[in-house]
Amino acid sequence: MTGAGPAPRRLVVIGVLLAATACGGAGEPAVDGFEPEPLAWEACGESECSTLVVPMDHAAPGGPTIEVAVARIRAVAEPRIGVLVMNPGGPGGSGIELLDWISPLLADPDLLGRFDLIGFDPRGVGASTRVSCIDDFDDEILVLGPDIGFDQAAADAEELVAGCLERSGRLVPYVGTNAVARDMDLLRRALGEEQISYLGYSYGTRLGAVYAALFDDRVRAMVLDGPVDPAEQVSRPSRIQADGFEAAWSAFAAACDAEPSCPLDDLGGSEQAFVDVVALMVAGPVPAGDRQVTHGEFYLGVAAALYSPETWPVLGEALSEVLVDRSANLLQLLGDSLLGRREDGSYDGSMDAMFLVDCADDPERPPPIEVFEWSVAMAATLDHFGPAFAGSTGCYPLRAARDPLHVGPAELEVPALVVYLEGDPATPPAWARALADVLGDAVVISSDAEGHGAYVSNSWCLTDVVTAYLVDLEVPADGWSCLEPW
Repeated sequence: MTGAGPAPRRLVVIGVLLAATACGGAGEPAVDGFEPEPLAWEACGESECSTLVVPMDHAAPGGPTIEVAVARIRAVAEPRIGVLVMNPGGPGGSGIELLDWISPLLADPDLLGRFDLIGFDPRGVGASTRVSCIDDFDDEILVLGPDIGFDQAAADAEELVAGCLERSGRLVPYVGTNAVARDMDLLRRALGEEQISYLGYSYGTRLGAVYAALFDDRVRAMVLDGPVDPAEQVSRPSRIQADGFEAAWSAFAAACDAEPSCPLDDLGGSEQAFVDVVALMVAGPVPAGDRQVTHGEFYLGVAAALYSPETWPVLGEALSEVLVDRSANLLQLLGDSLLGRREDGSYDGSMDAMFLVDCADDPERPPPIEVFEWSVAMAATLDHFGPAFAGSTGCYPLRAARDPLHVGPAELEVPALVVYLEGDPATPPAWARALADVLGDAVVISSDAEGHGAYVSNSWCLTDVVTAYLVDLEVPADGWSCLEPW
């Protein structure tokens, strides 16, 4: 127990660093028998908001419906090109929150000001009809690790899934990416557009690839930034992704040790600080205000900071704080940002959605003991992040996916643009070519930058190329790469 809250409960975090994807059966592209209503817009902050009503089960368009929350920033420059639909990743990320964050950058005549910028919360997420698996609570979320045996891991998984079915049982089978892609095409129709342009980050590349495979003639342009490999299975932790975080840690450590102002210089350097902090965490939780940071949560905090070089200085301060002050406030804040924990102790449901969407997409259901033993064995070979990838039971005990992920060849008017950073910890470079090969009609470009996501975030040299592609349909050569100016 930590703080004054109730006894902690353990959320089984599957693919917590970033969800992997799966490749599976085909679905029907069209939504027959359902005509979306035109969107009624109302002001909400700096944007306009509306609600799209969609079938819960696209195979039964006359059955129950659910709501998809939509937001828009109108084009600010002429001539208007059309709509740019965006997804931030996850699965479980809010497209409306992405719009709030990114629109001040993109709604510029020199960038994407000629588009109506569209964000939406996918089914199961945020302001849309959402899924829920656990009660909001004040104590920490524990990540399964090798110190937790299989029996406990399986029991925790059973408790989590029981909560999902109790709170969201009606929706659980219908939150997969195929369904979200069909929602997105209903959104296109409700907007009155013949085609859409699309910008997807991280998991958003999975969604974009599915949409392209199902509705290729409705794509004007498509940017897949921080791509995931459709051959990866969520049922097993990804070794390639684990290696990506290991490499990101090494890049951080080298940068920190080369910087005289890095607070870890006086603590024996970054590697020694990592070892010393782990030793403290293994011995017992470290206080963080009225809460505590466990050994498992430590890895979440570190991983969160590795997503962008902009947060590397915070990571140095966080590790120093643990060793010097025996306090983990900064690590707690970093981990909370990855898990969607709000200041009031509640959670935004993004982790619930991640688990359910991934499993709805994944056709595999290997025995949980097999997944557990494999994850522990893989974790034992990692130098730093083993405990973050160990202890998984996959999608147990959910039933087999009813509509596994459909990703396949797409015949696009303009090739999709697959964008990656060489130092991306969450979606390693190898996944970019894998996704492009599945789509077929795609080109791959890259930069030498660090971080997760390139466009208007971690790469200046790619941003100009992506903008020219989206605005003017200028397609760079496959394999084009650039060096950042810093």
